Amino acid sequence: MKERFFKFLALIGTIAALVAGVLIAQRVNELSNETLSLAGGMLLGCAVGMVPVALIVAVGWFALKWHQASNHQPQAPSFSQQPPIVIVAGGQTLPYQPQMPSALPQVAEWQRSHEARQYTILGED
Repeated sequence: MKERFFKFLALIGTIAALVAGVLIAQRVNELSNETLSLAGGMLLGCAVGMVPVALIVAVGWFALKWHQASNHQPQAPSFSQQPPIVIVAGGQTLPYQPQMPSALPQVAEWQRSHEARQYTILGED
């Protein structure tokens, strides 16, 4: 249904463009050569004048993107807020998964974070 509607709009747009082109061509034929030369020169002058403006805008846009990309640095995870620890008493334990020694926290960091953490024990009365 949508495809037929868009085809219909394309057909109407094409017919309107043809009618407008014929009307404009009839008006242009009535103008003198000097008037046509003046109009053509103005149109080409405006078009050529837009090239430096487009170039300046493009260079500014690329410079801004480059500046944003060079200032973007990945943020390290924050250790100031740690997730709460929930201890479930009497539940099944997960199988032991050894970790790399470098992945274990440093002792001083663990002692600082240990004091700020809150524990919630579920399953005991």
